[in-house]
Amino acid sequence: ESWSSWRPGVTYPDAVPYASVRVDLRELPGGLEESGEFALDVEPKLELPGSVAFPTAGSLLIEADPGSRDAALDAIRALMLRLLTTFPPGKARFTIIDPVGLGQSFAGFMHLADYEEALVGARIWTEQRHIEQRLADLTEHMEDVIQKYLRNEFETIAAYNEQAGEIAEPYRFLVVADFPAGFSEDAARRLASIVKSGARCGVFTLMVRDTRQSLPGGLRPVDLCAQGTRLLRSREEADGPGAFRIDDEVLSRFPITLETPPDEQRLTSILHRLGEGAVDSTRVRVPFASIAPKNDQEAWSRSSAERLRVALGRSGATKLQPMTLGEGVAQHALIAGKTGSGKSTLLHALVTNTALWYAPDEVEFYLVDFKKGVEFKTYATHQIPHVRVVAIESDREFGLSVLEEVDAELRRRGDLFRRLGVQSIQAYRELEGSEALPRVLLLIDEFQEFFVQDDRVGQDAALLLDRLVRQGRAFGIHLVLGSQTLGGAYSLARATINQMAVRVALQCSEADAYLIMSEDNTAPRLLSRPGEAIYNDAGGLIDGNSPFQVAWLPDAERDKRLAEAAQLAERHPSRVVRHDTVVFEGNELGDLSRNRAVATGDPGAPEVPAAWLGEPIAIKEPTHALLRRESASNLLIVGQQEETALGMLLSAFVGLGAQRAGNGDAAAKLYFIDAARPDSPFAGLSARLADAIAPESCKVLGLDDVGPVIASIDRTVSDRLAGNSTGEAPVFLVIAGLHRVRDLRRSDDDFGFSFGEDDGAEKDASPAPLFKTILREGPPLGVHTIAWCDSLDNLERGLDRESIRQFSRRVALQMSATDSSQVIDSPGASTLGVNRALYSGGESGALEKFRPYGVPDEGWVRALAERLRGSSVQPPA
Repeated sequence: ESWSSWRPGVTYPDAVPYASVRVDLRELPGGLEESGEFALDVEPKLELPGSVAFPTAGSLLIEADPGSRDAALDAIRALMLRLLTTFPPGKARFTIIDPVGLGQSFAGFMHLADYEEALVGARIWTEQRHIEQRLADLTEHMEDVIQKYLRNEFETIAAYNEQAGEIAEPYRFLVVADFPAGFSEDAARRLASIVKSGARCGVFTLMVRDTRQSLPGGLRPVDLCAQGTRLLRSREEADGPGAFRIDDEVLSRFPITLETPPDEQRLTSILHRLGEGAVDSTRVRVPFASIAPKNDQEAWSRSSAERLRVALGRSGATKLQPMTLGEGVAQHALIAGKTGSGKSTLLHALVTNTALWYAPDEVEFYLVDFKKGVEFKTYATHQIPHVRVVAIESDREFGLSVLEEVDAELRRRGDLFRRLGVQSIQAYRELEGSEALPRVLLLIDEFQEFFVQDDRVGQDAALLLDRLVRQGRAFGIHLVLGSQTLGGAYSLARATINQMAVRVALQCSEADAYLIMSEDNTAPRLLSRPGEAIYNDAGGLIDGNSPFQVAWLPDAERDKRLAEAAQLAERHPSRVVRHDTVVFEGNELGDLSRNRAVATGDPGAPEVPAAWLGEPIAIKEPTHALLRRESASNLLIVGQQEETALGMLLSAFVGLGAQRAGNGDAAAKLYFIDAARPDSPFAGLSARLADAIAPESCKVLGLDDVGPVIASIDRTVSDRLAGNSTGEAPVFLVIAGLHRVRDLRRSDDDFGFSFGEDDGAEKDASPAPLFKTILREGPPLGVHTIAWCDSLDNLERGLDRESIRQFSRRVALQMSATDSSQVIDSPGASTLGVNRALYSGGESGALEKFRPYGVPDEGWVRALAERLRGSSVQPPA
């Protein structure tokens, strides 16, 4: 009944009972003094607990025959339950071997695997080869504990755990039924080694030996209980069948009663409670404060002249685990860990701690995240001065442009070093009066996305990564590449990976463990909890392994620390290298307010009008269509995403208005035909934007105004053709929904045939033929059309082929491969994701992938207009 009041343990026990020992004091050597000066008035018969003791004698060997086997196994099961309920949750872990029972002897304990596999392993092991591997794993664990944790500092694992705190090592118990069944001679020798040396490392054995079988490999019974207790089958008839006695000169005089486990129903209930309690216990959390600067004096106190060295977490009870780059062959790092292993936390700890220890003139970041998330957005939000590029949910093309940018920096530094006659960044930093030249940390998470397709992007990325890895060392450029897996058909070349001496492995598959380390280094297979990792700066060789626990950095603390870094920049402006930070948010539409040419009303804007369309998937100026005075210089947008198309049209409208504002008589005339549905959430927005930006030159019209405005623009074209124009101000006709403007559709007989003068006169009076003339004759005269149509079918119904050809600048949203080929001469639009578009007609002639601008913020546009008119109001950032 005591099980019903059980509560989880909070401290490591000194002893755990497995039996009760019935002691008659009169049978002790010398007996019990019954009379005289030392006589005691006590009950001579006592019942004492028989226990395994920690940390030196925690093993138990029960030698049983077929008649006592069940009692022995019951005792082991009861002791296992005692251990689970006495130790703190998750701090007692089992490796179970049951070759005869095929797992049935301990099947109930597998309920724990539903909560945390590490408590009982993935399964109960029965095959000889699996048994050998599990024993090898335990031996390897013991080697790590002795060499990495205990060394000559701690006598036992208990002494280590007293100082280790949150990274205390769990005790491990090897449970074996029916030994030596299923054991080869090699396995038996390895078992003897575990029994002999395991106690110091916190590894103990709970074993039932079948006395009918001889021990393999010359083992003796004493070899199996060197660090614990041995129970032998009792030969005393009074003890009854299946009884045991302790193998000890004194204690063997007294019979023992082995404990039995509770019934199966109660056992299952307790195991479920244990599993629930152990889930949280496996989350070991090393405080980030333990690796961060302790005060303002330590912040920004380190120099990167010789190397970059930043702590990632704790290694052992007293040491921190640093990542060191720029020293010897340790120049670049490779990080692998499956989902939930703590890889993101490690990357955040690396970036945040680096920003706290090093000033921006010591290190700068290029951060690229290919995951479908916003892991790195916080570094842009907090305006960390170290950051040059932040890419969130990045496209492969943008990632490639980041590599090209860093490669350009490598070439620039190479030219600089050659000119000054220095060979390394350290030598350069020693020159007096040299410009600030921080080390570059290029961090790419899920870098294997570069290689999901064997195309130009993948091939160029492989070449650039290889060059940066091989040549970056001398110029202070370091790569940190993270991935969930290094396997797959396409990945980084092995020759490049071999140049990356620093490897960090978190929980990962066995195949990835071999890939990130070396073929003989299987240590990552044994990692069992989030944040548990192995740091290796020897190219993956086993002698370079250093196990550690990544510092825990919750979002709230990370934001607080980043705010501290931003404050440091305000207090030490001389240490901030001024540059523009490129922020790429691949999961969102572009933001026109980040377009410097528009936001500042830059007088240096090109004389050629630019219709701003979106943010590029590259480190370059925003995507735009230059509307030169040449034939077919019109812009067409095709796609069914109405909000996306409207965002581009309004952005182009605002941008053109802002670009030409203040030009007096040369100010542009803009006409916006708004064919949006009345129930559209953006109804009326175009008119408000026009009033804000330039009400005298920007006009918004409805469908009823199409005829008059087309006639007016046609007269402008005619006047300019005749040379009667009084001014050459550009004119822009923007049509938001060409498929809804019936007045501009060609008539059924508009196929190049004429049926008489009356028909021709009537035709000339309608807007459709006038619009056709505007498209053909307008661009060389500074009259340009920007139109959106929802589909290729509707476009071909509304305009003839000659008119469609007058749009030499085209934007395709996501559509079928067939339609894409007709719109932009490429099937590329068929693979576009959300918030993506392709522009055709740029100066280079190549297709340009970009993120379309979203609908401009009305408040921002009003602030911009005030500023352009000379007001002090600044557009919001």
